[in-house]
Amino acid sequence: MEASLRSTLSIARLALGLVTALALVLIGSQPAAAAGATTSASTWQLTNIGQRICIPAGESWWTYFWITIDGEWSAPIEVGARNLPAGTTTSLPHAPIPPGSSDGHVALNLIAMTLPPLPFGVYRPELTASDGTETQSVQVTIQVQERWGCV
Repeated sequence: MEASLRSTLSIARLALGLVTALALVLIGSQPAAAAGATTSASTWQLTNIGQRICIPAGESWWTYFWITIDGEWSAPIEVGARNLPAGTTTSLPHAPIPPGSSDGHVALNLIAMTLPPLPFGVYRPELTASDGTETQSVQVTIQVQERWGCV
């Protein structure tokens, strides 16, 4: 029964992630500045919204982290992740983020991760964003523990 429940929860998480990714693709990111409009230099900040996930040790896991940006930018912003646990794979529903603006409260993209079975511990990979001139990063937390769920 526990294996059946675990399988059902995995399918539900995958479905939720796919629906979220589809919503991001359909909604898109903030519109770019109007053609011909005068814009000032890009001033943006990759926003740290305190993202974390707490997962059971020794099990493969699928998750995602949001990319939020505060400010204005005139060049596309490429996003990614670094310092991931060995064996982790990532994917994006769409990239880069086109020129535009945001208040830092709207997810403009997400990074999906498939984590391999990991030993107990705390992992702190970084989400990255670069407009080609400046690269910024924020840390996220992956806590591997006895069972699923952050307390």
